[in-house]
Amino acid sequence: MCPGGEVIQCASEPGGVVVNGMSNARRDSGFANSGLVAKVNTSDFGSDHLLAGMYFQRKWEQAAFRAAGGTYGAPATSVQDFLRGRASGNLPPTSFRPFAVPGDVGTCLPGFVQEQLRGALPEFDRKIHGFTSRQALLLAIESRTSSPVQMIRGEDGQSVSHPGLYPCGEGAGFAGGITSAAVDGIRVAEWIAQTCGAPPFLPFQRNVKAGDYATEY
Repeated sequence: MCPGGEVIQCASEPGGVVVNGMSNARRDSGFANSGLVAKVNTSDFGSDHLLAGMYFQRKWEQAAFRAAGGTYGAPATSVQDFLRGRASGNLPPTSFRPFAVPGDVGTCLPGFVQEQLRGALPEFDRKIHGFTSRQALLLAIESRTSSPVQMIRGEDGQSVSHPGLYPCGEGAGFAGGITSAAVDGIRVAEWIAQTCGAPPFLPFQRNVKAGDYATEY
């Protein structure tokens, strides 16, 4: 969730649409955006090719491009229309630039992803009211939550084919967001420190007096 943020265009190749959310430092745009993550298995790729995940990703990015009329706008559907399985003709205000194109985001999402989202959105709304309000909007497609391929690294964190290189974070296939990427970065920093002679990292335990609460870090 990015409070006070905006959704931006992140296309990296012709004929595809990719969106992502961000917040500026002051978080005062008047909008909030949240990426909705659906589970995708390798069996959903439809191929055993080494780059099947990338081709799967590209397929739906190109579908989003077509759904936006062959432009680099973003196809968009109000959440209420999406839950009813229909396209939108009018859209609530959005932070997205250059422009949102009203339509049916279902045309650029696999059927099983649509099913997951239709099941999850009402549950989200029960926990954080507003997810299914008249102002709520779905923009497609955020397909870069994590990498569709993973670089192989050994037990010391180094690439098995390029020693001295430490694949890390989202792009290398070891994270799926800001927090998990930060944790993976800490792990890689520890591996690098150990190659320079630092001792293995051990959890720190604070000594406390009898009767105090013990805290482990």
